[in-house]
Amino acid sequence: MFSKQALHQNWRDIKPYLIFAFILFFASLVVGASSTGPVNWLDEAIESVRRISESAESSNNPEQTLFTAIWLNNVRSSLMSLYLGLFAGVMPIVTLVVNGMLMGYLFGNFAAAGYQIGPMIVKGILPHGILEIPALMLACAFGVRLGLSLLRGIWGSLIGRNEPWARFKLAIKGSVPAAILVVLLLLIAAVIESTVTYRLMEG
Repeated sequence: MFSKQALHQNWRDIKPYLIFAFILFFASLVVGASSTGPVNWLDEAIESVRRISESAESSNNPEQTLFTAIWLNNVRSSLMSLYLGLFAGVMPIVTLVVNGMLMGYLFGNFAAAGYQIGPMIVKGILPHGILEIPALMLACAFGVRLGLSLLRGIWGSLIGRNEPWARFKLAIKGSVPAAILVVLLLLIAAVIESTVTYRLMEG
C-alpha cells in the first residue's frame, strides 16, 4: 500500500480522475463568475463563511480559532467527498461544482463592486490555496474513482467477469495514502490561511 511501486501505480491510476476534477472545478468557477444576478444558495454559503470569520475574530485567540474551524471543516468535507464517492461518485462531483461556483461567484461579486481581483487572489487565495485546492481535487478524484470502480465491480459480477472487484480493491487500498496526504495538505493549508493569509487580508 505504501511501497514505492504501489504509490507509483496509485498515481498512474488516479491521473485521469484528477484531470477530470480540475476541469470540472475550474469550469464551475467560470460558471459562478459569470452569474449575472444574486444566487440564493451561494449567498447563503458565503454568509456561512463570513459567520465563521466573525466568530474567530471575537474569540480570545482569533488565529487558533480560525485554524481549528478551517481545518476541521475542510477535512470533513474532503474525506466525505472521498469516501461517499462510493455512491456512484455523486458526492465528490457535487463538492467540486459547489466549491468552484462559490469561488467564481465570490470573485464575480467583488469585481462587480469595483475591487481588483488580482491582488485579492494573490493575498487571499494563493498562499493557502496552492495546497488546499489540490487537496480537494485529490480527495474528489479518489471519490469518483471509488464510485466508478464499485459500479464496475457490480457490473462485472453480474456478467460473470473474472476478478470483477480487482479495480475496486486497488481503489480502496489507494484511498488510504491519499486520505493521509489530503489531511496533511489541509493541515498545512489551514496553518497558512489562519496566519499568513489572515494577516495579509487584515493589512
